Amino acid sequence: MTPLHDPDISRPQRIVGYTLSIIASFMVFSSGIFKFFGEANIMDILAQLELSEQAIPIGIMEIILVALYWIPRSVNLGFFLFCAYIGGITVAEILLGDFPLPGLSIGAMIFLGTLLRKPRLISH
Repeated sequence: MTPLHDPDISRPQRIVGYTLSIIASFMVFSSGIFKFFGEANIMDILAQLELSEQAIPIGIMEIILVALYWIPRSVNLGFFLFCAYIGGITVAEILLGDFPLPGLSIGAMIFLGTLLRKPRLISH
């Protein structure tokens, strides 16, 4: 089974890596839940992007994405899909005319958190 972290990393490295990964995952997971239940602010943003009819499929995709990221056998695939999805969030924020701070910060947390927990994933 593929572990969620490399066995030879330090304890502080593991703690910071998991903390960053969990915060970013929680943000995307809660976004998926909000989309699934049609939260008003999320639906307004999706309407501006002409995606309000796709709220439930997008929400389900976000929840599945987070699950893939945390299942040990699919953590590598989940990481790369997560990075691609965060790119989409960043583009959507730019299309809305906003500075893409949420997308960039979630992306940085996922990338750095994974890099700290699994440095071999990126170095090979």
